[in-house]
Amino acid sequence: MSEARSGDDGADLDGLTSVPPASPVTIVGLSMRRRRVVPAVIAVFTLLATACAIAGVLAWRDIQATEAVVEARQARRAGTLVLQAILDAETRQRGFLLTRDPAYLKGYDDSKAEYVSLMDDLRAHLPSSGPRAELGAAVGRIGAEKLAELDRTVALGRAGRFDDALALVRSDHGLSLMDDLRRTVSDLTVEANDDVGRSTARQAWLSGLLVSAIVAALTCVAGLAVLLLLDAKRYFGLLETREITARQLAETLERRVARRTRELAEVNQRFDAALRASGVTVMTQDRDLVFTWISRGIFGRTAPEIVGRSQQEVIPETGQDTGATIKRAVIETGEPARGDVRILFDGNETWYDLTVHPLTSDHGAITGVIAGAVEITRYKEQEARIRLLMRELTHRSKNLLTVIQAIMRQTASNSESIDDFETRFSARLQSLAGSHDLLVREDWQGASMRDLVRSQLGHYGDRIDSQIEMTGESLQIRPDAAQHIGMALHELATNAAKYGALSTPTGKVGISWKVEPAADGIPMCTLSWEESGGPPVERPGRRGFGRVVIERTVARALHGEVRIDYAATGLRWTLEFPKSLVSDS
Repeated sequence: MSEARSGDDGADLDGLTSVPPASPVTIVGLSMRRRRVVPAVIAVFTLLATACAIAGVLAWRDIQATEAVVEARQARRAGTLVLQAILDAETRQRGFLLTRDPAYLKGYDDSKAEYVSLMDDLRAHLPSSGPRAELGAAVGRIGAEKLAELDRTVALGRAGRFDDALALVRSDHGLSLMDDLRRTVSDLTVEANDDVGRSTARQAWLSGLLVSAIVAALTCVAGLAVLLLLDAKRYFGLLETREITARQLAETLERRVARRTRELAEVNQRFDAALRASGVTVMTQDRDLVFTWISRGIFGRTAPEIVGRSQQEVIPETGQDTGATIKRAVIETGEPARGDVRILFDGNETWYDLTVHPLTSDHGAITGVIAGAVEITRYKEQEARIRLLMRELTHRSKNLLTVIQAIMRQTASNSESIDDFETRFSARLQSLAGSHDLLVREDWQGASMRDLVRSQLGHYGDRIDSQIEMTGESLQIRPDAAQHIGMALHELATNAAKYGALSTPTGKVGISWKVEPAADGIPMCTLSWEESGGPPVERPGRRGFGRVVIERTVARALHGEVRIDYAATGLRWTLEFPKSLVSDS
């Protein structure tokens, strides 16, 4: 789309520049040629002295009339070009204010210089008095006032106050000046056309008188006069063509300004949409860090409320490495900078990734900064969480290695062979891994008692609801407690599968848990393992690792109490521990 528009603009420019510019030299040359005709005619008709004298006077009066016509048309053309120069200056001024591109300023200065030159040309073709002189003075006065207004808006734009400049442009005063200028130029054109008409009528009368007076004697002079009239007509036609071209140029420039205005509005809309979608806040500030523009409101203030305020008034920064520090460093060094900035607003901490670049004038002087800020609070929180998790992982890994080392020593001291050690040690590691898998799934927030029991039944999980029955309320066990309870449940399940209720098809295991107050009123959790229907139970003769775990280790780790009943009908194991090891969630 942009390429097509560029092409259209090029076509407009080509069409406008194809018309040759008006040449004052051509007009002066034409007058000089006409002045040379009179002596030539007198020399040819020396025998007709009286007729030549009359012809000379009439020709001189005709030349004066022609010059009056030429001056009037030149004044009309100069007035049109003055209006065109003002329109050019206004177009480049609006282009600079809307795009903020300093390249428009050179064209603006050129248009001002062209206006001065054209005004001199206009004054040169005006009489010393009369309506045309007054209208020419009015054109100069209104044009100077309009240029002064354009200079004020351009000066505001050069100072970075584009919003103030655009507000001045949209005021009715500038439009009123242009309307006055157009009407005055139009009146000047009408007055020039009237002068042209009067001069032309007078010229025709003189030509008729010349022909009537000396028809017979001055045939050659009459022919020469006809040639001069034809040449004047051709030149007048050229002036008419240039006048039409000037009007077309003005209309084309107005259309281009309107189209450029629409395009700039569309670009601004796309720019605003892109900023909103990206979450980036863009701002410009002067050397004193006073906001000159911002893409959207921040920290409880709208964008118009922020413009004109200082950094300290708008942004509640904390710490030493603030955005103001970064921006001042960019102003001093002229080098872009980037940093993370911490903001406290309404009791909430917010982090921003701030990128700052210098703003420079046409002469390379640093006039301020342009900055872009992206909120990175969630990334900072994730970074802190990762550091916390890494510390927690290191701590838990050390604890886990300590537990594994203890399991290995105890298993080795009670194993009859290497194969026996490998079997027992692998089973206990799998039990520990099961507890850890469950805790990892819950993000180390704890583990459900029901899921913990299931994870430790291992190969016997298919017997749940047939030989194994679980009952109890929903409890969430804290990580450290879950790890030790899991080890105890694994040892109970292994013992039941080898020697107890799970070693026979008719055996039953009941696992239950509940929370109830103890004798002193403090809430306690109770976990019970009851076997029945299995082989007769006898108290073991030696104290192996499994017995140590279910009798002492789990009780000591949970600050609780273990009761074991080696009844002949089946093993009964009960663990009581404080409810503080149960999560509230």
